[in-house]
Amino acid sequence: MSYADSIKFLIAMIVMMNPLGSLSIFLQLTHRSPLKFQRQMAIRCGFSMLGFMALSVWGGGQLLDMMGITISSFRFAGGIILLLVGLSMLQSHESALNNTPEDNIAAENRESIAVVPMTLPIIIGPGAISTLVLASNDYPLFQYKLWMTVICAVLALGMCLMLYFGSSITKLVGESVIKVITRIMGMVIMALAVNMLFSGLLGLIPALR
Repeated sequence: MSYADSIKFLIAMIVMMNPLGSLSIFLQLTHRSPLKFQRQMAIRCGFSMLGFMALSVWGGGQLLDMMGITISSFRFAGGIILLLVGLSMLQSHESALNNTPEDNIAAENRESIAVVPMTLPIIIGPGAISTLVLASNDYPLFQYKLWMTVICAVLALGMCLMLYFGSSITKLVGESVIKVITRIMGMVIMALAVNMLFSGLLGLIPALR
């Protein structure tokens, strides 16, 4: 896994996790809670993110093999999911793949929203999981998976800090700027989705090469 590949993986994961969009949802879920509770949830989110990302890197490929799913099929399906997520972000709507308003209301009444719905499926959604599983398949050696886990730890730490200081960041950046950045990320995700769809289609139908 070269330096360029590492940067590409890092950028792809940042886009999939949609930090500013996730921050906005996190604040919606915890806006009635005291600051101490918000920060506790941010820390729990950080550990949950790292756990799920590491699980996807180290066990995602084996799970696909057990289910008899080829990597080309998974890549094609992942491309469709990313296309829907990107389109939703471009329109500034919360993806239907994420939680519903009813889920938000229920989550506010729970003791902890760190794992569900915050980590799954808001931050680590189908797009992020697809990216992790495909990357671990493309770079199956132990040292590459270990390096990807380190990158995931950096991402989890960065996201944790963003949620921890979420209220201050939102006041500093502004809601309108967050919406603009979310739309730009949506365009990037749609471009990645087209590449993933094309790559998966070539794997499923080699005659197209």
